[in-house]
Amino acid sequence: MRWCIGDLQGCASEFERLLHAIAFDPARDELWCLGDLVNRGPDSLAALRLWRDVGGHGVLGNHDVYALLTHSGAWPRKRDTLAALFAAPDADDLLARLRALPALAHLPGPQGAKVPDLWVVHAGLDPRWTDLPTLAATINALPHDDAWLVSPQVNTATRIRCCTAAGERSKFDRDPADCPPPYRPWDAFYRGPAMVAHGHWAWRGHYRGKHTIGLDSGCVYGGQLTAWCQEEDRVVQVEAARAY
Repeated sequence: MRWCIGDLQGCASEFERLLHAIAFDPARDELWCLGDLVNRGPDSLAALRLWRDVGGHGVLGNHDVYALLTHSGAWPRKRDTLAALFAAPDADDLLARLRALPALAHLPGPQGAKVPDLWVVHAGLDPRWTDLPTLAATINALPHDDAWLVSPQVNTATRIRCCTAAGERSKFDRDPADCPPPYRPWDAFYRGPAMVAHGHWAWRGHYRGKHTIGLDSGCVYGGQLTAWCQEEDRVVQVEAARAY
C-alpha cells in the first residue's frame, strides 16, 4: 500500500504511533511524507531517522527549505527546534536526503487497479501550471542547490495557499473561505483530472475536495497526524500528545 502522511514537523512519537496504527511494513508498503518533516516539533532528528529507516519518500516543504538554508549558512537562524538535528553525527546524511526531495511528484495508480493517479506537493499548485509532467521533470532535474531552494517554482510549491488565477499569492493562512478577494484557495482553480495530495495548511485541517485532499491536520499544534492510503482511499489519524 502507498501511504501519504501530512506535516510531521518533528513530531517523532506521533509519527511512530501512526506507522503502528497503519501496520506499516517497509517490505510491502510505500511511504510519502508531504513536506515539513522538520522544525517546530520536539524531535526533528528522530523523525528524520525514522523516515529514513522505513525507506520513506517525500516532497520538500517550506520548513525543510528553512532547515537546509540555515544549515548551509545562506539564511540566518531564527527561533527553531533544529539544534539536535544539526549537531547529530548523521546530520549531513539526513539533510542530504532532505535536499534530494522533489518539489512535486507524480504517483500513478497501480496498474490494473481502479485507483486515480496522484500528484503530491507540500503546499499546492500555481493555477498556471497546466502541464504538470513537464513542469515537474524540469524543476526536479535541476541541481538541488541553495539557489534551487529559493527559486520561484519551489517557493510556490512549498508555500502557496491563497492566490489569483494569475498566480499572485496572498500570505493569508486561516480559513480558506476567508481568503481576501481577489484571492481564492489555490485548489479552487485546479480542475484535475489527477488527485493532488498536499499539506501546509494546518488551519484548514484534513479535508477532501473534488480533486484534492489536504493532510496537514496540525499535529504540531495539538491536532492530529494524518495518513491516507491511495489504493484504499482510507484515512487514519493519531492524536498529538500535546501542542508543541
